[in-house]
Amino acid sequence: MDDARTRLHWASGRGTTRPEDIAYSLFGIFKVHLPVLYGEPVENALGRLLAEIISRSGDISVLDWVGEASSFNSCFPANLVPYQTVPDIQLTPSNPAKHSDLDLEKAQKLYNNLARLPRAKFVNNKLVLPSIAHPVTVVKLQGTSTRHSDRYTYEIHASRLTPLELTQSVYLDEDACRYSLVRPWHPEALPTRTGSNDNAVWELLEQLKQPFNALLLKELRHNEYRRVASDCMITVCPQDLVSVLDSQVLIPKIV
Repeated sequence: MDDARTRLHWASGRGTTRPEDIAYSLFGIFKVHLPVLYGEPVENALGRLLAEIISRSGDISVLDWVGEASSFNSCFPANLVPYQTVPDIQLTPSNPAKHSDLDLEKAQKLYNNLARLPRAKFVNNKLVLPSIAHPVTVVKLQGTSTRHSDRYTYEIHASRLTPLELTQSVYLDEDACRYSLVRPWHPEALPTRTGSNDNAVWELLEQLKQPFNALLLKELRHNEYRRVASDCMITVCPQDLVSVLDSQVLIPKIV
């Protein structure tokens, strides 16, 4: 089990006598040492565990979930149930021939910007999350579900991404500038570069061109955000390799 999410998937079907023990029983598996506070809400117990996992390792795989958000932090789920689903993204074939049309200097600058990013960490009850950001430019309500009046369908446009249609139970403001779709970034995702060889730079571009599961963030105040919980994975796709070169880096603080 290479990442934290795989371990959480394995644990998601377990049952415990006390709700809090669903988190406490995983302390040893993740090699963390935290106070055991019987009587605390299960969301707090799980939140403390996930916060420690991220702070120790920077492992952002624990953010890959859909469902009800925790009151501990909006980036964490309220329980382990969302981890029962295994994320599935269909990758697109690469075309190295297109590299000849790209700006190498711009590609190297993007590589260097990502190389300087720190790992994710949890500080003062906020998740500090290095990300590649795609500001939302359009949030257009398409209508409500004919079967469920509390489900809304939106057409969303974001910078450097192809437009997407999203149906969920959370109502979105049509003030698009308050939202961003972000791709959480882990330094270990950066291909290793040796000497003056540019293969790692091109490998990075091919990696960033692939579809990915994005987090939808709503800005509350300057650089402080809340994750908007979704009923489904928000899988988005960059427009093309040229748009990847213009990727923007953001380190939001998420409450």
